[in-house]
Amino acid sequence: MSGGWLGAARLGAVALVLGLALPAAGAGTTVPGLYFGDWLDEKDREEDAKPREFVLINYFFTRLSVTNSVGDPAGLKGVSLGPIGSLSGSSVRVEPGRSAFYVEQRWIPVLEYSPSFADGLASFRAQFEVDYLWGRAANASQQNEGGGFNADQVNIQTKNVNVAVYPTRNPARLTLLIGTQPVYDSIFDPTRSPLNDIVRTGYKLAFIGSDATGLSLYSNYKGLSKLSLLPLGSAQADKATRDDPRLKFVYLLTADYAYPVQPGTNIGLSAWYLRDDTKGDAYAFEGIVKSGPSSTGLYPFVGTPRFNIERPTGNVFWLGANFHHNIDFRAGRLAASGFVMYNGGSYTSDRADTTFNKKVDISGLSANLEVLYQWGRGPADLVTLEGMFTTGDSNLDDDRYTGAFTLNQYGLPGSVWFNHKMLLLFPFTSTVNNYTGAVTDISNQGYGLRTGIASAAWDIIPNTLNLKLATGLANSGASPPRWDPAVRRGRFIGAEVNAEVRYTIRYLMTVGLHAGYLFRGAFYDGSTTVKNNPFAAFTTFTWYAF
Repeated sequence: MSGGWLGAARLGAVALVLGLALPAAGAGTTVPGLYFGDWLDEKDREEDAKPREFVLINYFFTRLSVTNSVGDPAGLKGVSLGPIGSLSGSSVRVEPGRSAFYVEQRWIPVLEYSPSFADGLASFRAQFEVDYLWGRAANASQQNEGGGFNADQVNIQTKNVNVAVYPTRNPARLTLLIGTQPVYDSIFDPTRSPLNDIVRTGYKLAFIGSDATGLSLYSNYKGLSKLSLLPLGSAQADKATRDDPRLKFVYLLTADYAYPVQPGTNIGLSAWYLRDDTKGDAYAFEGIVKSGPSSTGLYPFVGTPRFNIERPTGNVFWLGANFHHNIDFRAGRLAASGFVMYNGGSYTSDRADTTFNKKVDISGLSANLEVLYQWGRGPADLVTLEGMFTTGDSNLDDDRYTGAFTLNQYGLPGSVWFNHKMLLLFPFTSTVNNYTGAVTDISNQGYGLRTGIASAAWDIIPNTLNLKLATGLANSGASPPRWDPAVRRGRFIGAEVNAEVRYTIRYLMTVGLHAGYLFRGAFYDGSTTVKNNPFAAFTTFTWYAF
């Protein structure tokens, strides 16, 4: 009986399998659905290139300049920096019959290596810079020179050498930068963000804009956040006086947070702290120009005030708030950005018998607002209006400074307000070795600043030919001291008009024509070196190659 039951069960199982298999065997080929083609175009990865381990970004720039605003490049060995009219530093002059003509060139390669065996956890980057004027210097070792006959100049400058660590394997979520890196006062990661986003957000490089070595952490968890610890300089400040060979440092600690209140709109807060124990012995240009607010050589190159104090140690703090709205114009035609920043602190002299100030207290306020309207078809059809305000100080020799304090006090330069659209009132930012203008630091040499700038741009040929017209004027917040005892100086710095035309030859390859004229104001009354209105004309060629 059992054999009969088992045989019947086996026959039933075979019949069930055949019953299921035969219809499947007889079925035709599946017909793709209506949206299969679109899905395949989006998801198919068979033709994708293999992930690149090595990336090169190549930046090449040349600028031809014709101007009557002439600086002396000897002091910084090929570089002219500083405000027009300064009697030291690069001593930028504007005199009858003294126009200058020169061509400068820059090459910056950026190398990135992300080996596959790192499995997305890290990338290595190196960035170098080669700058020089055509026809100046050859067969030697010196940065910022090497365009002479024979060339053969040792002039490679190290800009960045760093490792980016991605703990979550997602650079947009969390990045730790270790080493020499770009340092800006924007919250965005400079290794992953377009330059236009950096210069139009945060504090617009008006306080911090250079390179430094240290640690920076960028996070995109519940808003944007950034932490940085950067030693800016060092010196054996007590070796000669106390036989102490230890290095003393200038440290900068920054903390920033921004919250996206809606897509494209961020509100941010910042708290920064700087500690300087170098007693004025650290260098901004090694062996030539010392750094810090007591330096007798730095301030005329960067347009900051000099404090009347010797061998100072001290600290500075900044508390700021900023916002930006729709700067990429994805949410409408209106955009805006701005900030408010307060800086405070003090420096104390190390000398008990000093005849200068024993202590200098710092308290200053800065504010900025820009409104942009996209009137045409593309993002380059713009009208803009921007204002910058900083408090000023009418007596830079006393024991209290009441103006803006930027990292130009420690670098050559250390901050570069980049978004102003001027050519002479503020330095033309498309430059190599010549960064001069009426105002080169937002403190305006400590006297404060009130400036308004308007511009209008039109893409005559969309994404190809662009015309921009701009005008701006600036006033000092405090009355500057007289150059000539018999001539009173005013506060009106000047008014500029300029025009720029840019033609895009190919993607990221642009040629430009730029011209500006500055009507100088009473700020220059009594000057022995500014006797004419400054003018300048430039041609530029820019190429980013990937």
